[in-house]
Amino acid sequence: MTILRRVKLHMTFQKLILLFSTLFIGVTSLHGQYRWDVGISAGTGNYLGDIGGEELTRRDLIFDLHVDQTKFSSHLFARYRFNNIISVKGSFGTVFLGDTDDASINKDRVARNAHFRNRIYEGSVRVQGIVWSRPNMLPYQFRRNVSGELYGIAGLTYFRHNPQARITQEAAEYQYSAGLISTDPNSFDYNLWYDLRDYQTEGVAYSKSSVAIPMGVGAAFTLNKNWRLALEMVWSLTFTDFIDDVSTTYGDPETMDDIGRVLSSPTHLGIINTLGISDSESYIQNHQYSESFNSPRGNPGRNDAFGTLQVSISRIIKSQSSFSKRNYSNKRKKNGWKAPRRKNKPRGYNKRGRARF
Repeated sequence: MTILRRVKLHMTFQKLILLFSTLFIGVTSLHGQYRWDVGISAGTGNYLGDIGGEELTRRDLIFDLHVDQTKFSSHLFARYRFNNIISVKGSFGTVFLGDTDDASINKDRVARNAHFRNRIYEGSVRVQGIVWSRPNMLPYQFRRNVSGELYGIAGLTYFRHNPQARITQEAAEYQYSAGLISTDPNSFDYNLWYDLRDYQTEGVAYSKSSVAIPMGVGAAFTLNKNWRLALEMVWSLTFTDFIDDVSTTYGDPETMDDIGRVLSSPTHLGIINTLGISDSESYIQNHQYSESFNSPRGNPGRNDAFGTLQVSISRIIKSQSSFSKRNYSNKRKKNGWKAPRRKNKPRGYNKRGRARF
């Protein structure tokens, strides 16, 4: 091997070392800025399932949502940054959900006349991957260090829920006049929200716990390396179809009390007549329990989902560098160690102590 070739290989090896050192310093420099941030987020909560909807047939994501049924959501969270791309966020919070059939344009849903509300208690772990970032976004004249980033979100959520509904007076009066219930309609409390799981409106003892897969996108801005503001849109695909208590077919009224019967089938002739149905007596049978056929109450083939749009603010917790930990840790300060102070020499003397004129 010639000397010239050895020199070229040596230079190439030095360049590779310099490249990896630069990458390593870039990652560790981010760690020197901060690894943790903790904060709070708040925003909206929306639901997609078997109740309500804007379309004749259900559509996924935001295309079948009732905007006027938007609820509130809030979370507490902590985030750990592994490097300048990947971070993991743990959060706990609540999401309020609800919808009603009377705002739908689907006649079958309007005739069913169902409604619900639910409060989700969820804890999640989400991985965030930065796809674009830019430091120092503002001009120097603003004298503010603002950096921005766009990132994707994916993770796993465990949640608890409890769907509720109220008895409608028209449905109670109809079932009482039709001989389907024996309780006087005037004895019901129409302002009370009933836990639907306890009445098994479809004859299913479903679990109040489930898991979901959250996916979404976010944009964040870091101000002066102290505060972080973010906007996140997350859609959670659940593994249950009972967030709204509607999934399969109408339950057998023989297994329910009068409250469960009205909650299971809240339809009545008054709402059927508003749809312009010619044979309302026959049509209403499609929205009640029947021994001759399984009258569908929902669609068990598609699970429920919910989404949030939240604004968050968090405080950055700066971490010490390895040099700072080694030389200026609190432990050494407690032991009486102090950094050495430089001795100030009097002016007018050089290093050898001789006077300068």
